[in-house]
Amino acid sequence: MGQLQLICDDVLTIEADALVCPAHKHLIRGRGLSAQIYDRAGDALLRECAQLPECAVGEARITSAPNLATHYLLHTVTPQWSSGDQWGAIALTQLRQCYQSVLAMARERGLKRLLFPALGAGTNRFPHGMAAHQALEVLRASQQDFALLTVCLHSPAALTEWRKVQARFFNQ
Repeated sequence: MGQLQLICDDVLTIEADALVCPAHKHLIRGRGLSAQIYDRAGDALLRECAQLPECAVGEARITSAPNLATHYLLHTVTPQWSSGDQWGAIALTQLRQCYQSVLAMARERGLKRLLFPALGAGTNRFPHGMAAHQALEVLRASQQDFALLTVCLHSPAALTEWRKVQARFFNQ
């Protein structure tokens, strides 16, 4: 059975088979982590992404990862959190689909070490507790298919929140 770990570090410096990139539907430079990834990867990534079809919310695309510590980027378009209004349940389902799509693509490519940010919890405003619950449920269900699934949080406070969810709901 593979390992699932939660860490706080600079996601752009960690070695893995693939880094999951929160994506814009046109696979262009977005905000937050997406902007950092595109800035580091440079024009080679822009050219490669320009050849790919649009990516809907919950879908995934794969590219190389120029100038990054990983071999590939797994791009997925995360939903916007809308403060738990009537569309909140749809957004939660779409966030789960992001993880499922990325994991399916990684399985198809034989990738074994994946690196995830807190999908949806950055510029798309999902509360970390809700994002963590969706992510951990999906990742734990697929853990046996991978050697290492790492969720890399951007702050100690976010890491604490994810660990609380892990302990409360997943007995870890």
